[in-house]
Amino acid sequence: MVQSEQILGRRHRRWSGALTVLGLTLLGALLMTACGSTPSAKASNGKPTVIATTSILGDLVQQVGGNDVNVDVLIPRGADPHDFEPSASQAARLRDATLIVANGLGLEERLEGTLQSAAKDGATVFEVGPLIDPLNRPGTDQPDPHFWLDPDRMIRAASLVADELARVTGIDRSRLNANVKTYTDTVQVATAYATLTLDTVPEAQRLLVTNHDALEYFANRFGYKVIGTIIPGGSTLAEPSASDLRELVATIQTSDVNAIFSESTSSSKLADAVGREVGKKISIVELSTDTLGESGSPTSTYQGLITTTARLIANGLNGR
Repeated sequence: MVQSEQILGRRHRRWSGALTVLGLTLLGALLMTACGSTPSAKASNGKPTVIATTSILGDLVQQVGGNDVNVDVLIPRGADPHDFEPSASQAARLRDATLIVANGLGLEERLEGTLQSAAKDGATVFEVGPLIDPLNRPGTDQPDPHFWLDPDRMIRAASLVADELARVTGIDRSRLNANVKTYTDTVQVATAYATLTLDTVPEAQRLLVTNHDALEYFANRFGYKVIGTIIPGGSTLAEPSASDLRELVATIQTSDVNAIFSESTSSSKLADAVGREVGKKISIVELSTDTLGESGSPTSTYQGLITTTARLIANGLNGR
């Protein structure tokens, strides 16, 4: 850690002081506010109820909507959005929402029918993913749904959500604009921190082996490359074959990476098995890619998710 800080200091001495004093103060203040906010959808308070499908989108809606909205998150923190099926009561809540904010692009695989039914019943369903220039999964024409791991796209998503909140709920646009500005500032600070942290990894070692194909946006944004995934495709519901795993082991041996990145929403058993087959000591590092962490944890807000992901990746690849 000391060596990493020395590298960061040498590379960015001219501006890192200003970033620390101004930017991280702003980021910290927002994170504390967001961590302590767990709004409940109470009709008696007269505020519109917005249901977000994922905790990441729920955090976005709360930061953009502020005190003008009640935000309810359908998929609990820590749950896999690819594999979540709603209960009958949750499906009924969707029909009563003022607005439903969904990821789209196939992320909520087992929610799609429920969302379609809610829309037919008159609910307003707003899918963010298709509107932020999604990437296709490598070698396919299928869109990658994990756009939130590119901070620049999340800044665009904040403006889109503000537009939809203003249109559907009539919330004063000046308040929404102010919230979007604060959100943008803090995400940019988190991005700067992530860049500094990830730059400590030598360029030749900026190679990622992941549990499933969730980090393409992150890799594309920060100059890394995903060289292999344990679960094929962009969903956690697929299963690797024995030949898939043998090829992955060979890729890891050839590339000489120091870490495999598993996920908090999935078992690490396959990652552990691949690591044992590599033939050298290799770290299995757990990331929160598809969900935010519990309140008070380092990944409880989007900004915290980005900075923590960067730190864990850098430490894993640097062998720490």
